[in-house]
Amino acid sequence: MRNKFSIYLSLTIKLILIISIFTSINNHLWHIASTNIFLLILTFIPQFLKSQIKIKFPKEFELLLLIFIIFTLTLGKLKGIIAPMVFGMGTGLIALLILFLLYNSNQIKKNYFLIISYAFGLSMTFAISLELTKYYLKLLLKQTLDQGIYLFTMNNLTYVLIGTTISCIIGLIYMKTHFKLLHKILKKIKYLNPDKFKKINSTKEIVEEIKKGESESQEFKSTLRTNLHTNEKDKKIEHGILKTISAFLNTKGGVLFIGVTDDGKILGIEKDNFENIDKFELHLTNLIKLKLSKKELNNIKIEIIQLKDRHIARLEMNPSKKAIFVRDADQ
Repeated sequence: MRNKFSIYLSLTIKLILIISIFTSINNHLWHIASTNIFLLILTFIPQFLKSQIKIKFPKEFELLLLIFIIFTLTLGKLKGIIAPMVFGMGTGLIALLILFLLYNSNQIKKNYFLIISYAFGLSMTFAISLELTKYYLKLLLKQTLDQGIYLFTMNNLTYVLIGTTISCIIGLIYMKTHFKLLHKILKKIKYLNPDKFKKINSTKEIVEEIKKGESESQEFKSTLRTNLHTNEKDKKIEHGILKTISAFLNTKGGVLFIGVTDDGKILGIEKDNFENIDKFELHLTNLIKLKLSKKELNNIKIEIIQLKDRHIARLEMNPSKKAIFVRDADQ
């Protein structure tokens, strides 16, 4: 029901904006026309990204975008300032999103300066292209070009510049601190687009991740099945691993390292005494299938990572859509 409402609302807003743009151009009201062009482009951005790079957005994201556009349309004179500013923020954040996507799929390396510079350049190039389009459209329609038009164009680009700068600062804060709100948005986008975020983490990133220690979203386990005191297999240790996995699946997701002690020391999964790494991964996968759910493997990404002469397992869990329970040992 919400999906249909969003579709009808989006079509209605686009129709209103298109009619307003043509009417404004016909009446030489370029201020209104340019503002509505900014808003119209914003309405098409989610569809453009879906079709061109096949990325899905949460429904809430698209609905909030439409609500914002309706709000901006009712602001009167203020919309001439707010629309280009948010346009700058929007295009800047979308450029950052594309770069995060490329980074998470190992197609580019993390470089704060280059990422911010690219996002800033893309957003401003888009805005300048739009202003040039309006300029040539006026020439084509043989409209009068006076000094006021030049001033208005410079003001518009200044507002876009401010919006773009804000988005770049937000992006930098996210990369430096994993700002919670942005992290949740990106995490949901990752969840909806698992094929776009297949990332193999570098050794350096893994070491940095482990150095952060245990938290609500990250835990360490020394072994998968071996009791280090007796050096024998222990079902209770396996059960503890499964309980941690199910806890992450039932909440906001998280990361579990196996082969790492509570204080962050790299012990290695070799302590579990499997014949080889493949046997370890097969045993872990079978445990999840048997004791949790075969379907939940779609919400769990398993990586075996080599750190010098040892290997560790990294499990990244996305939130499950249903409650997950660990089956008893005899089931």
